[in-house]
Amino acid sequence: MMRRMKIMIWPSARGGMRSVVEGYVEDGFVAAEDVRLVTSYAEGRFVHRQIVALRALVRVATLLATRSVDLVHIHAAMKGSFWRKALFAGLARSRNVPVLLHLHGSEMKDFYERQPRWLKRAIVGQLTLATRVVVLSESWRAFVAEIAPTAKPVVVPNYVRVPERPAQGTGRPVTLLFLGLLGHRKGVFDLLEAFARARASQSDMKLVLGGNGEIEAATRQAEALGLDDAVSFEGWVGPAEKAALLDAADIYVLPSYNEGLPMSVLEAMAHGLPVITTDVGGLPELVTDGVHGRMIRPGDVVALAAAILALGRDREARRRMGEAGRARVQTHYSRDAVLPRLAELYAYCASQQRDTIGREPSHSSPSA
Repeated sequence: MMRRMKIMIWPSARGGMRSVVEGYVEDGFVAAEDVRLVTSYAEGRFVHRQIVALRALVRVATLLATRSVDLVHIHAAMKGSFWRKALFAGLARSRNVPVLLHLHGSEMKDFYERQPRWLKRAIVGQLTLATRVVVLSESWRAFVAEIAPTAKPVVVPNYVRVPERPAQGTGRPVTLLFLGLLGHRKGVFDLLEAFARARASQSDMKLVLGGNGEIEAATRQAEALGLDDAVSFEGWVGPAEKAALLDAADIYVLPSYNEGLPMSVLEAMAHGLPVITTDVGGLPELVTDGVHGRMIRPGDVVALAAAILALGRDREARRRMGEAGRARVQTHYSRDAVLPRLAELYAYCASQQRDTIGREPSHSSPSA
């Protein structure tokens, strides 16, 4: 039987969801599965964003009405993203087309808990009505199962390309790298304070921060801490610049308060960097303390400073942890490990659309 097309709803704004979909494109998955990409959100002013969303709704409605569609794969986060994507899910269900609701939002749990009872019921309804709810980690699968017991969550983690060789950081000075949105949620202000404490004991270290966000506030804090000559702000970096920063780093640091399964940590581990991060979201399933890096509680500046200092002083530990992390990503979070699972999920949904019996994919997360 001839395979029919799929529709993928995604945001073109900079961030993790965009990186995931760009990986699907670059690695040939979108072409192989005959997927039509529809952008539902873009950076820009309010009116521009609404026009983009409206055009996307019209595009999806037209495809559903005029083409044979196997499934609609919807990438969603929290807040406005979740409610916008509910409109696309409703369109798909109106044509009896299976819906993959792919959750990425790092603050989804907090978003759910802050809603009034009637909106919580609406969120649970969207999760329950989806053919499958795709989540990034086992902890997220458990959360969905808890609030929506009849939903069907399945773990498909993010993945990254593993470069041919590990990072070449020299350790002179020891270079710490952060990539992401600068602000409180990612722990940037904690990182600057902890770095100042660590550097008081070991001056031969520098910190590189790549990303947009609260750059001015972070710059002021760095100046107040006397870090002018030890901290550099690179702003938003593209793929080539990001690869160069990873290659020149010795340690990757992401002291977040909320995460799903951050692409930046996967990329750092793929480059053979030891990571210092927090035990939130799917990170404890990815990073084992003392094996792939150091794991701390969010907001614990003293522990963060100690972890920075310990790894900064121990080149052999950095090498050992970096190698372990690179091997873990290769086995569980690489293209070859993840894309077949997504293809299996697509095949199952297609079989549901054609009213045939398909083999359901496993709901388990990658083994440790």
